[in-house]
Amino acid sequence: MTGNLRVLELGNNISAPLIGQILADLGLDVIKVEPPNGDDRRSVKPEVNGISLYFASTNRGKRSVVINLKTTEGYNIINKLIRTSDVIITNYRPSALKRLRVDYESVKKINDRIIYCSITGFGNFSAEADRPAYDATILALSGLLDMTGDENGPPAKFATSIADITTALLGAISVLWALNKGGPAFIDVPMIYTQFYLTLEDAYMFLNAGVIPKRTGSSHRYLVPYQAFKTTDGYIYLAVFNDEQYNRLCKALNRDDLLKFNIISKRLENKAFIVSELQKIFQNNNNEYWINFLSKIDVPVAPVLNLGEAFEKYGKNLTYERNGIKYINFPVNSDKLNVGRKSYAPRLGQHTKEVLLELGYDENDIEDLAKRGIVYKEG
Repeated sequence: MTGNLRVLELGNNISAPLIGQILADLGLDVIKVEPPNGDDRRSVKPEVNGISLYFASTNRGKRSVVINLKTTEGYNIINKLIRTSDVIITNYRPSALKRLRVDYESVKKINDRIIYCSITGFGNFSAEADRPAYDATILALSGLLDMTGDENGPPAKFATSIADITTALLGAISVLWALNKGGPAFIDVPMIYTQFYLTLEDAYMFLNAGVIPKRTGSSHRYLVPYQAFKTTDGYIYLAVFNDEQYNRLCKALNRDDLLKFNIISKRLENKAFIVSELQKIFQNNNNEYWINFLSKIDVPVAPVLNLGEAFEKYGKNLTYERNGIKYINFPVNSDKLNVGRKSYAPRLGQHTKEVLLELGYDENDIEDLAKRGIVYKEG
């Protein structure tokens, strides 16, 4: 399916650029069109060899072209790129896209087979289509922020930009579906909807039983014991999913008195007591002891590793280095797909000349455009 498919990315920050990176990993030609000052993520420190690590995390495998879209000549260039593209992905505000004449209605007049994926906070067809949307604000508005954190503490931000990331994943799935089906297509991806989609059982509990979920720290809302426990040298995460596992746990710990909570409804009703009793036990030995002990009785358990420990144990084969920066490769293996090309993030305007030559401009044209600030090319 990938062949010579071309993707035009008019994106900034995370959601649209991450779609572009996923498609680049899958072998598509992704051209990232940046304004003269570049993607906002380029300015976030630290840098390695002139590339922001923040930027590198969402932009490897692309070609960077800098065009001033506010100029007539710049619009002519983007017009030619649109004609040669199969997909456009963007997370710019609809009003800005319309002003620059790169909104869907304008684009489909240039290329009537285009697949156009637009990410907004609240949907292109809503009254809030132009409202600014960031990961944390969408989490706050979706209910997810209120659900995250310790029971008696304030809401806690998720460790990563989960709203942006999951929006990008769903956007990429939709683009791949449209490519498989064949264009044209307009794909509207509202971030607020992607977060509702992620709430899964909590949404169903609210919609069908009126239950508004409360914050539960590291523990599960509907399973007990299913949470982190402190040991003498760290934390373990105990994940007891069913009654059989719970019974094995109690017997192995010589706590037959806890067997009276042998069904999940009883465990939920007595959660505080069960957790307190188990914590008294686990705090008397170290992680290694409990991992070995619980693994032998086939009770799901894992040490809570920090990121460095996690990469040391599981991530060594996933990383590679290009131009002094260590990257995370595409995390899926397949003998049918050319995935994970071990590419790198481009410097600002690195491929402007290359792409313009492909579009039919000669070197004198490109030099003239660069001198007049229509484009920026490296060097």
